[in-house]
Amino acid sequence: MSATNLVQYAELRNALPAGLQADLVRLGLSSLSRREAHVEPTLRAVRAALVAMNGGAWNDESPAASMDAGVAALERHADDLLGPAHPKGTRIMVSLPPAMAEDPTLADRLIEAGMDVARINAAHGNPEQWRANAESLRAAAARADRTIRLCVDLAGPKVRTGLCSQGPIEIRPGDRLWLHADDAISTGSVRLPDGSLPTPHRIAVTPRELLGALKPGHRVLIDDGNIRGRCVSSSPEGADVVIERVRSGAWPLKDRKGVNVPDSDVPIPSLTDADLATLDAVAGLADMVALSFVRSPQDVLDLHQALDVRGLASMAVVAKVETPQACRDLPSILLALMRRPACGVMLARGDLGVEIGFENLPIAQDEVLALCEAAHMPVIWATQVLESMTEHGFPTRGEVTDAADSARADAVMLGIGPCLLDTTAFVHDLLTRIQRIRARSRALLVPWGGWNHA
Repeated sequence: MSATNLVQYAELRNALPAGLQADLVRLGLSSLSRREAHVEPTLRAVRAALVAMNGGAWNDESPAASMDAGVAALERHADDLLGPAHPKGTRIMVSLPPAMAEDPTLADRLIEAGMDVARINAAHGNPEQWRANAESLRAAAARADRTIRLCVDLAGPKVRTGLCSQGPIEIRPGDRLWLHADDAISTGSVRLPDGSLPTPHRIAVTPRELLGALKPGHRVLIDDGNIRGRCVSSSPEGADVVIERVRSGAWPLKDRKGVNVPDSDVPIPSLTDADLATLDAVAGLADMVALSFVRSPQDVLDLHQALDVRGLASMAVVAKVETPQACRDLPSILLALMRRPACGVMLARGDLGVEIGFENLPIAQDEVLALCEAAHMPVIWATQVLESMTEHGFPTRGEVTDAADSARADAVMLGIGPCLLDTTAFVHDLLTRIQRIRARSRALLVPWGGWNHA
């Protein structure tokens, strides 16, 4: 049922004229833009109404049960993946600090504050810490008589800079960077009195495959886009990049910052050797794994195979949508996910926003939410939710609005910070209030991929 509805919805988006939607609204009928979970029953009901309005006999081919079946399927799939629903609706996924087990009461307090799902980021910590955190979580859940699912987020093929040998390197517009993979050390150059560089900064990057994928004219975005440049020349040994824009006029490049190359197709698999080692380490601990930087259905199938080999066929899989390729091929990725009974999507808006442009992110995230609802696929709303509050104890107005928008998803993910407990309690209260008045809603349907040509 879910796969059929997904295909029907994708076809509907491409075929339905916006003018027709407006005409239906004027007649007091459904615009068809808020019926992702039950496409065919809605179309049949609208047709029956139009026939009756034009003097024909009323023949409703879509009883209420068929309308409700899609919504019920989505709720059932969310329960399967994320655990039993809380009355507030949207569940709270909390990223566990690597050393959480050193605080014997932290897991209990997080559950009391409103945590429904826990997350371990495999890019940080080590297997010993992951195991200790999982054991601490299970014990706390048992004391609270709660079911708390555990998600392990695989690190994936993240492109990063190396270690800065003499501390942060100040980057300014006009600077030239030489990206290389000779070693893991990045070095800065001493500036002349006029502020220019006699030689470029040498910035180490991993993996090496990035250098071969970069071509002249390709964008290079460093540290969540705070440093923005463009490739001038490249070879397998290195790439020359000129910096075009920098946040605040100058930005300190620190150790191990992310690098995004949205115009380049880096030939590395989404599932790395390090990820396979992580699967070995978390077998028996995790309820689900999240696959980073998914670009195609094959990435999902590769993870399925890796789980099968390890006897983990029942482990749930979450695909993280954070690349332009994933947005473009999302229908096929969802169909690949459906080959396992418990699955979902994480809307990882940090890297996704950098990759496709922040101006396109609102459209893209709406499309992901809509298509996943059509697939009856639960969605986790992620990245920098209430980050200011998690770090400093005070949210911004924009962050509160963003957190409220997460009520459109099945779970919202919080990051690590010194004020994590207060933030968990805050978002728990916020979602409880919002859930009373807000459900999933959509604007007019446009052809799929609107973020790419808005």
